[in-house]
Parts: sequence; C-alpha cells; structure tokens
Amino acid sequence: MSCGWAGRIGRVDLASGRCWTEPLPDELQSSWLGGRGLGVALLKEYAGLDPFADQLPLVMAGGPLCGSDTPMSSRCVLTGRSPLTGTIFSCSSGGPFAWQLRQAGLDALVITGSSATPVQLRVMPDRIDLLAADDLWGLPTDTVFARLTDAGAVAAIGPAGENEVLYASLETAAGEPFGRGGLGAVVGQRRLKAITIQGDEGKVTIADQTAFAAARQDMQRLLLASPFIYGPFGIHQYGTVALVDPLAQRGMLPARNFTAVLPAAGLNAAALQHAYHPSGYGCYDCSVACKRLTEDGQPLPDHDDLLALAGCCQQPQLDALVAAGRCCAQLGLDPVSAAGSLAAWSELTASPIVCGQMPALLSRIARREAEGELLALGAERLACALGQPEAAMTVKGLELPPYDPRAATGLALAYAVAPHGGTHLDAWSLSSEVLRKPVPTDPACFDGKARVIALAEAANAAMDSLVLCRFAACAVELEEAAALLTAVSGERHTAGDLLTIGERIIAAERSFNQANGFSVADDRLPERFFSHATGMTKPLDREHFAEELQRYQRIRSGVQA
Repeated sequence: MSCGWAGRIGRVDLASGRCWTEPLPDELQSSWLGGRGLGVALLKEYAGLDPFADQLPLVMAGGPLCGSDTPMSSRCVLTGRSPLTGTIFSCSSGGPFAWQLRQAGLDALVITGSSATPVQLRVMPDRIDLLAADDLWGLPTDTVFARLTDAGAVAAIGPAGENEVLYASLETAAGEPFGRGGLGAVVGQRRLKAITIQGDEGKVTIADQTAFAAARQDMQRLLLASPFIYGPFGIHQYGTVALVDPLAQRGMLPARNFTAVLPAAGLNAAALQHAYHPSGYGCYDCSVACKRLTEDGQPLPDHDDLLALAGCCQQPQLDALVAAGRCCAQLGLDPVSAAGSLAAWSELTASPIVCGQMPALLSRIARREAEGELLALGAERLACALGQPEAAMTVKGLELPPYDPRAATGLALAYAVAPHGGTHLDAWSLSSEVLRKPVPTDPACFDGKARVIALAEAANAAMDSLVLCRFAACAVELEEAAALLTAVSGERHTAGDLLTIGERIIAAERSFNQANGFSVADDRLPERFFSHATGMTKPLDREHFAEELQRYQRIRSGVQA
C-alpha cells in the first residue's frame, strides 16, 4: 500500500447492524485513486439494481491527497444510483468530511441495507457503530447539527430525505451538502438519519517531502496567479457569486424555465456585499475561502443555488432568496432541482411563484403535501404527469443548473452527454468558455467541442478522484496534480496516467448507465434550446449540434471500461 491511502474500507450493513473494516485492494488504489473513481469501482458490479435496492451500495470516499496540506483537496464524494435520474451519480462535499474520514483510518465508507428504525452512523478510529436516532427523526438539519456539535464531521437528511423526495440532499454541518441527484432520498429510505465521523490519526505520511514541497509551491503559485481565484474580483474576495456578472454578460442566466434572461443586478457579488457584509470561510485547510457567512454566522447560498432559485421566481428579491436557500438546507432539498421543478410547475399551471411564498412551497415539497406531492417527483415526472413533457428542462431526468446552453456550445454538448445527467460539472466547460482557462474556447462555435468535452470529462473525473476542488481546474492542470500525487504516494504518476484513469471512470459510468437502460439516444437536450430564443441568445444550431454529438459518441465508442 502506497503512502496517500489509509488502506482500509469501512463497511456497514444497516439491516443486520454489522459494521466492519477490510483492506483496500491495491488494484482499486492504482486504477481508481479515490473519490469518484473509487465510488464507481465499488458500485459498477451492481448495475441493474433499483436505486432503492438494499444491496446497492452508497459509497462515501475521500482522496489520496486529503490531509497532505495540498490546497483544495479536502472534498468527499458520495456515489450511488440516483432515484431521480436512474443514472450512476457522484456528488461531492467540502468541509471536514474527507479529512475526518482519513483521520479515522478509512479511504471509503460503504453502506448497504435498510434499518427497521431510525439510526445514526458513528465512525471513529477504532470502531464503527450504529446508534438509535428516533429522537432525531423528523427534525430539520440545523436542529440535528445543534444536537451533534461534538461529534466531528456531521451529515444529516432533513424531512425531504425522510419522505424520499427524489431530489433530497444529504446536508452537512459545514454547509457543504452532498446535494444533487437525490441520494438523500436513498439515505432516508434506509432510515439513516445522520452520519458522524471523528478521527485522530494525525497527518498523512508523505513519501517524498522535498518533491511535495516543490509541487505544492507550484500549485500555490498558480492559484495565486489566477484572477478568478485570487484576483481583486475573484472568488477569494467575493465568494462564488463572483461568477454572476461574467455569466450575465453572456446572457447565460435563465429565467422563467429557460424562456427569458435573468438580470444580474441585485444578485451579484456587489449586491451580497452591500446587503450582508459577509465574511469568507472555506473547506478544511483551503485558503481560498469561497463560501460566505453573514455577520450573524449564517451561510449564504452559493451562486448555483441563488441563481436557480431566482430564475423560477417572479421579481426575485435577494433577502427572500437567501431565506429560501436556508429553507432548502434545513429541509434537505437540492435547491437547483427544487427550482427546476417549481419552474416547470409554474409554467404548466400558470401559477407565478412569488419569492416570499417559496419557504412554504418548499416545506410542502419536503413533506409531500398538496402540490408538493407532485413537485417531489422532479421536473421530468411532473411535466409528464401534466401532459407536457417538453416543459421539463432536464437531461436524463436531472434538472439543468442555471446556465443557458444557448450561450455556450460546449456547455450544450456537455449537458447532453454527461453520465450524471444535466450537469455542468462533469466537463466544467464554463472554465474554458467563460473563464478562458486552461485555454479559451469559442462559446459560439461547435467546431472541435466533441474532443474538448471528452478530454475535459476525463480530466475532471481524475481530479474528482484525487479529490481536488472543481475550481482548482481554473489554475491547475493534470501535470501539477500528477506531481503532487507522485510526491505523496512515492509512485510515479504522469498527466497521461491520470487521464487514462479518468477515461476509465467515464467509460465505467456510461457502461453502468447502459446496463440500466440508457443509450446514446438519451444524450440529448430539451427541444426548447433549438426552437426558442431569449432576449440575449438565439436557438442552438440543430445540425451542428448533431454533428458534434456524433463525433463525441465516436470518440467514446473506442474507450472500454
């Protein structure tokens, strides 16, 4: 076992109550790294099982760089089969979770089975326990966190997860949820209310301290040189809402279910700064500190959540949107999918959504009351039930994030082909099309985007397996990541090696989806993007999109899992 890995996996069978550890096989370490890759590797043999099947694992995994003082490396990835989309799904959380998992001597935690009664999973260096959690069941997440303040890293579901809302999240006390894909519903179906992890094993052993110091210095230099990260208007200074103005300038902020454009005024970094005078905070050992807290210590919504909630409202108001974001966190709801579902419902029922009414609507969704019963199913099922499936702005069942693909052709292709469904994170094309990193690509042109997106998917899958923050890709490439991994592990890794691992992960995810009934026909976008314009964007060129999609599928057909 190389340095960089703890060498153990924790396993929990909720049905029997049995908890144990076992060695991490060397093949999993070398071929899948950790994080997203390790989750996919531990899940792929279970393709074909229902998302709620007891035998289907939920895998929580950190990465080999976590705890080494590598900047932006303390993320933890939760992998399962999404009940919302039916696809394989990985979502990551920052904060102390990955660090505490490693401090407990584990590379991953694998959870199967369902408990007959509510339970809390407690992970410590010398043992893994299941505790009764009847007193926590039914509580909002903030109340759960208040009761578990001395338990280390804490994650919990809210009422949405307990009621199996298909886009329920697993929230964390650090304000960094395992958010998209509805894996919180799977946790709720298994009657697992909370997970706590508390470790004490000290710093990670590094194989070559001299090489690591040099590699870390290189990474830190590149981060400091990035205007997006450490510039005067970057995310270190203003948080992730620093993205709002550049996106708005390109007409990328959707409103009214992707039929109009949302203005940035009142929602950008300047507006939040003026209204809340926030302070920055970040994940464990990350100096970027891209999250924001109000003066009374309450977390403010990230740009994704804020823009998604704003886009489904009539006359969005900042204070009401912040309240809605907090409501989502307390209820354990993914704000992006909630907003996408509300936008489709608003269009189809001609029911405008008033900002101040959102907390009550969200509460009914979480408890599946009145219209919340239908909204809890997600935009695609809701639109089908109302007889107009074309109103669902989804790909493979996943509600699109608040970035209009008509303004960026790479984003359009990335949405269509992402193994997880309609997410911008698998390829993170905003980096090249909006932020111009690592190299700029033309957002108005489809030419060459198949190769760009395929390479970006593989590179990001590798970064998700190390596990490095997505924003790090705006400054750091696979060469720097490989140098860090080589120094930490003592085994040589090149950028090409990491890219090969990333390709393996993408191929395995697509194979998993294929075993669950997905095909290339599911790599598509909603018709609205080809037939309707907004005030700032014109429809996508259907012919050019189809040509580049075919090129992408030819690239992928030559890659084996």
